[in-house]
Amino acid sequence: MRTTAKLGFRFRLIAIGTCAAALVATTAQAQQSADEIRLAEEQAMKTAVATIAPSVVRIETFGGLERVGEQAIAAGPTTGTVVSEDGFVLSSAFNFIQQPSSILVSLPSGKRAAAEIVARDNSRMLVLLKVNTEEKLPVPEFVDPQEMIVGQWSLAVGRTFDPQRPNMSVGILSALDRIWGKAIQTDARVSPSNYGGPLIDIRGRVLGILVPMSPQGGDGAHGQPAEVAGAEWYDSGIGFAVPVVGLLTHLEKLKQGESLQPGLLGVRLKGNNLYADPAEIAVSQANSPAYEAGLRAKDVILAANDRAIDRQAQLKHALGPLYAGDVVKLTVKRGDQQLDFDVTLTDHIDPYEHPWLGLLPMRGPVPEAGGVPVRYLFPESPAIEAGVKPGDVITAVAGEAVADRAALIERLVTQSRDEPVQLTIRRGEETKPIELKLATLSAETPGELPPAVPELPAVEGEQPKTGLIDIKIPEEENDCVAFVPENYRADLP
Repeated sequence: MRTTAKLGFRFRLIAIGTCAAALVATTAQAQQSADEIRLAEEQAMKTAVATIAPSVVRIETFGGLERVGEQAIAAGPTTGTVVSEDGFVLSSAFNFIQQPSSILVSLPSGKRAAAEIVARDNSRMLVLLKVNTEEKLPVPEFVDPQEMIVGQWSLAVGRTFDPQRPNMSVGILSALDRIWGKAIQTDARVSPSNYGGPLIDIRGRVLGILVPMSPQGGDGAHGQPAEVAGAEWYDSGIGFAVPVVGLLTHLEKLKQGESLQPGLLGVRLKGNNLYADPAEIAVSQANSPAYEAGLRAKDVILAANDRAIDRQAQLKHALGPLYAGDVVKLTVKRGDQQLDFDVTLTDHIDPYEHPWLGLLPMRGPVPEAGGVPVRYLFPESPAIEAGVKPGDVITAVAGEAVADRAALIERLVTQSRDEPVQLTIRRGEETKPIELKLATLSAETPGELPPAVPELPAVEGEQPKTGLIDIKIPEEENDCVAFVPENYRADLP
């Protein structure tokens, strides 16, 4: 019995020892596998950087401004990415905000060559340089945004510290379709040391060109120039890159010296909540692409290029990547109708100038037949030269009926100055059209004016108090007063 017990105990010891040895071996193997994975990742990153390195150039700028606005401009080398073997290089507009007098580029061969700015992409804040060299430059492989996956490796590459060796920062691809559809986002450290350089994947392919960007666009935050908007986020883990594949379709245009501008539609939307309000047009500015295509106030945009639009932010995302000259198909709801419009975006819309008829309307009750009675005509105004007289009633502008003063203003703001417009007026029993050309709003103030309201019958009953009226608010200690004009009438708007 004792012999059997001893044998059992020995077998248990052997089993425990065997398990312990196996566990140690497994742990060692796991540690070895983890080390191998880290080494493999490190080697893959080195290989990726080595692959892209010949296409990453060092840029030096000389001369130019020391300060732009409130922004002090630091001097130092920057980075560019080859996009064409015949000497064309893309870089960030940030690197040239000082308007340098000369530019030198260090080529893969080690030679330095002069370069000049050929064109700019003022939507994505890029510049295209032409390097004066006969040397063929190696063009990298570019990744289509459709292949990009959030969470994949991304390496930000620059060539500033050492002309012979690129600098690198490692991260992941954090987001797609950022900055209203113009950029992708990475948490790799992005700063002036690699602005203009490529953001690459683990295979050394270019995902995009690194640039500072701000979702506010325009002049960016705090009034700084657009070229530096977003630069305050450098090395913060919030970096942006512009995908190159979509830009390559415009490369020939850039090579010819034609800069790219953001596409403008020319509408103002109703409401202030980008993420909740529908894309209802409040104003379709006269002479804008939207107005000329037929879009009007109160239209609700339902789709842009067949992309559903439920909120204003979605419209900004759809229009953000587009350039001036691009055509966008808009589907809108107008009353019970659904209409399609093809709108060619523009790069410039003239500042709005309120068109001027040269008259003042009467206030007071609206005539039973509708329309807006004329109170006063400015000397040498479009209205007086066209034959309009005080007492005439304007019933339509450009064929659209006006029921009151608000409707008259709404019709006028959609017209363009210096262009003919037809008014329909009622004079006594006669109704006739009058054509005139609208002018620019006059700054002159008339001396004496006729009464603003027609003579009205006296109001019966107790009249409201006028002048200064004391008001006591129980919750407040301070005194409060209201002023009511002597000519106030509750029955007048």
